[in-house]
Amino acid sequence: MASTQRPVLGKDQITQYFERIKLPEEHRKYRVAGMRPEETLEYLALLQKHHLVEVPFENLTLHYSHHRQISIHPEELFKKIVEDDNGRGGYCMENNGLFHILLYSLGFNIYSAGGRVYEGSVWSGWAHMVNIVTIGESRYHVDVGFGANGPVRPLKLDRSGAIHKHMQPAAMRLQWRNLNENTDQNQRLWVYEHRVDEKSDFVPTYCFTELEFLPSDYALMNYFTSTNQKTFFTQTIVGEKKILGGENNDELVGSLILEQKNLKWRIYGKKEREIQFETEQDRVSALEEHFGIKLGQVERDSIRGLTSEIKS
Repeated sequence: MASTQRPVLGKDQITQYFERIKLPEEHRKYRVAGMRPEETLEYLALLQKHHLVEVPFENLTLHYSHHRQISIHPEELFKKIVEDDNGRGGYCMENNGLFHILLYSLGFNIYSAGGRVYEGSVWSGWAHMVNIVTIGESRYHVDVGFGANGPVRPLKLDRSGAIHKHMQPAAMRLQWRNLNENTDQNQRLWVYEHRVDEKSDFVPTYCFTELEFLPSDYALMNYFTSTNQKTFFTQTIVGEKKILGGENNDELVGSLILEQKNLKWRIYGKKEREIQFETEQDRVSALEEHFGIKLGQVERDSIRGLTSEIKS
């Protein structure tokens, strides 16, 4: 990885990344310069889809490591997610951070911004990372680090509030609006909303700003998110990745979702299968069998004594 102000992957590293996300040879392009805007957008959507299928959203490092510290250094991210053959992914600042480096290395016009997660009835502080890509005259919101209800394709920053297909029967949209908590009614943020089907209401999922965030911002966000004992990530083990299906096996049809003692397959909005873990070994075995995540003995031992441990 070149040691420039902005990290850049060399061609061999990009190839490794393509191998990691199982991007077919015939679709591999190493530079987007010269491509028409519609081709560039199509390629961006393809990269996002493959990333969501192959690189899990997960927080295992906070529970299955002796140090319980998440590094968002570019070289550490590349080693963890791409180089090491252990099926690992990460949470938003890991997955979106590395995806950002890939897109920049391919020549996309990209920067990242911060977001707040909607936690039932209140907005969190800045705890989420998204990427914003400019193609032609338009900007697109791109996210590979939120989990099951996160966006599944690039969303144009369009103030019309257009509704877009998610994984059927779900839908998603962006709203350019003020938050109820804002005291200044002139404030505006992009609010990403999701609904499970046509009979359901759209629910706020997270919001984000168009203000560019810097590495120092993410350093602060990552430290709090990964060390504060009141955050969701330090208390609960989660994992999720998308599932391909459909007629040509190239459509996102659902998610494989792990939360603490439970693993379920959600296909076309319905729970198709569920496993309950009785022991730590059950969970570790399921991670390897269904996510391809291989944990060494030191990692397995490191969860002992934590509240997230499954005690037989």
